[in-house]
Amino acid sequence: MMKKIVDYSKIRGFNYTASYAWNDADFWENYDDAVVDREMGYAERLGLNSARIFLSYNFYAKMGDKFLENVKQFVRTAWKHGISTNPIIFMGFRFLPEDMDRRNWQAGNGLPPLPKTIEDKSSWVIGEQYFDKLLAAIGDEPGLLFWDIANEPGYHDNWLTWYDDEPEYLQTFRERPDMKELREKQEKTWEIVRHFCKYVKQKDPVHDIGVGNIFIFETEPSGTAPLVDVIIFHDYSATRSRLRRIYDMAVELGKKYNKPILNNETACLCRANPYDMVIEMANEYGIGWYLFELMIGNDGWNKVHGIVYPDGTIRDPAIVAALFGFYRNRTETAIRADVNQEDYVNQLLQRVDYVMRKTRRNMYRDHSGDAAEILELCEFAANLLEAGELCPMAYPPTAKIAALRRQPNPDVEECKDYLYELAMQLKKACRII
Repeated sequence: MMKKIVDYSKIRGFNYTASYAWNDADFWENYDDAVVDREMGYAERLGLNSARIFLSYNFYAKMGDKFLENVKQFVRTAWKHGISTNPIIFMGFRFLPEDMDRRNWQAGNGLPPLPKTIEDKSSWVIGEQYFDKLLAAIGDEPGLLFWDIANEPGYHDNWLTWYDDEPEYLQTFRERPDMKELREKQEKTWEIVRHFCKYVKQKDPVHDIGVGNIFIFETEPSGTAPLVDVIIFHDYSATRSRLRRIYDMAVELGKKYNKPILNNETACLCRANPYDMVIEMANEYGIGWYLFELMIGNDGWNKVHGIVYPDGTIRDPAIVAALFGFYRNRTETAIRADVNQEDYVNQLLQRVDYVMRKTRRNMYRDHSGDAAEILELCEFAANLLEAGELCPMAYPPTAKIAALRRQPNPDVEECKDYLYELAMQLKKACRII
């Protein structure tokens, strides 16, 4: 086969674990191609073009050929939707049985012990044999884009990455380790990473390789820059100025080694790293990216990551807009919406006053339709608030109204309280005395 040429600046990717899975092991053990097919369809509609998937030797050790079959099926299903695949070969280097027992991973009072696999070079052949099987399974698939040798190896096999120039706000979360011991353990980890860079490249000269470093400034200390075809880093910067510093550093490293650069893990709500910001900045720099992650599913990241719910609904329209090159106006030219431009708020407030008086009068009236009438006004108010972006959208008012409507007998007083709350929000937003 001819060497595969990749334009890394054009990658608009996502990290992927199926929405039904609790973690990556669950995903591969209970692989459901119908779900994958549907979710790759979402990615296709969003204009995304590559998936980064998490593989691991221990998945193969447990599942054998079934694991390889599932991976191959994923690559084919994704490619059917125009989605290429970037497989992570290793998540930690643990090939020996004692290393796969999590009870042996405890740190104690100091740095955690390195996996015995890293210390015992004779065991590395196990990882080589695993890659050989993986290559045989998907190496000829047209959907295979390039190999990610290891996901954040400085984290997975040291459980801690510390640099003298690490931001102070990060250093406050943990005590400073013994730096000499840390450097020694890091170098042993980087040694096995470099070994597999060479091994994979020798076995598969067709596809590029990279190392999914947790920080761009691991690139040179790891000694992998001369070995890889693409310089990969992860970034969750909290502000635009921090993100620019990281991207400027990445661009300089790319020039120094004459290699493309790629951010293949980015975007996190709880790290002040919003999706629309990272997409806008990466596109400005011409840097390809993989968002973390496509689906809002069952895994532990669902509260802070993900674009699409399993049913195809979305968390934040700003993410989808950014995917298509449209970003929120944050300049002085932005115009605040006036939802009372045609006096609809004034009209609503009059109707709210009328229905409040009508529903509290008990004599000679049928009150069976009160809840429905009140909720209709609630929706009127909620639509004005949401359309004008005058309320938080983490739990939209229309979602609460839908929940009230699903009740067999909505409590009228609760509905009236909510209508009053919505009316007061509009009154304040529109400066109505």
